[in-house]
Amino acid sequence: MPNAHPLKRWFPRCKVNLPCTVSWPDRQFRAKTVDVSYTGLGVLLSEAVDVNVEAKVQIPEGIWLRVQPVYLRQQNGSGERYQVGCKVELVERGEQQWMNLCYVPRW
Repeated sequence: MPNAHPLKRWFPRCKVNLPCTVSWPDRQFRAKTVDVSYTGLGVLLSEAVDVNVEAKVQIPEGIWLRVQPVYLRQQNGSGERYQVGCKVELVERGEQQWMNLCYVPRW
């Protein structure tokens, strides 16, 4: 049998719909978390941002993340909405809540 992994990602993304706050050194946004995994997350913002600057994300469940944005793309058909894909650099608070939120059972 070939050495194939049944999932395309080591840590698959879970679809979520949670409010969050995303902060850069010079500004802060109310945003919506759209997907999460142990190592990354996607958030929707109302305006384009610089993806070359580290940010902090706070999710109401007591989760504080330090992230590095890796891409920015405009959402089709949703007006002025931008999805930012982020790599999680550090879970500053709420590590157990983060692990529970990202859990995907492997069948």
